[in-house]
Amino acid sequence: MLPIRVAFQWTCLLIVTLAAAQASAEESGKYREFALGSTTASVFEITGSRSSGFRTLHERPSLLQELVWRPRSAAGRPLPDVDPVSEIVFSFHDDRLYRIVVHYDRARTAGLTHDDLILALSDIYGAAVVSSVRSDNRDRFQPSDVTTPIAMWQNDDTVVSLFWSDYRATFGLAVVSRAQDAAARAAFATAVAIDERDAPAREAARRKKEADALEAADERARITNKGAFRP
Repeated sequence: MLPIRVAFQWTCLLIVTLAAAQASAEESGKYREFALGSTTASVFEITGSRSSGFRTLHERPSLLQELVWRPRSAAGRPLPDVDPVSEIVFSFHDDRLYRIVVHYDRARTAGLTHDDLILALSDIYGAAVVSSVRSDNRDRFQPSDVTTPIAMWQNDDTVVSLFWSDYRATFGLAVVSRAQDAAARAAFATAVAIDERDAPAREAARRKKEADALEAADERARITNKGAFRP
């Protein structure tokens, strides 16, 4: 039987460990004040963003939208000069935030090692799985980039990934809901198939609209000039 003092120490250690695990679980789906599952309106409110950085990617079969926020040039709530964040891309599926991708400023992360970044993030997300496998993320539905994964944190449905971007030549962090990301990717694929299927009809409609507009303009000019014409 353990002495009372040793048993108390083990109990305290267990409580601290469980509390840390619970904290990391609560933080796993967040980046700072942004949480996966948030609506577009709530993200707009936090960032103070305007519609200039917001776009609808597809409306069928699901609503897929994206907000690109550059806090240093934003009028809403600029970050302090020491903050390393250069850009955050928020991805929404049916008005729910399912992916947050943070791109850090090169100058403000210069000299930092992988271990420096992993240690800082582990204070928030817990123990990391370190990786050095190179990954090519280029596909039909995402911006072209070749990234090197550095570390990963997983909790239930959430994956947090620290990576190096060759295209941007800087570090980045992705916070993703696996289930919603899979659903969004499937929706992207279906949307592309729909666009390809409907492309001939859209092109025909566009040409007809242009022809109708040209014909209407000619008719207006004819009426104006006919009344004013004097031989």
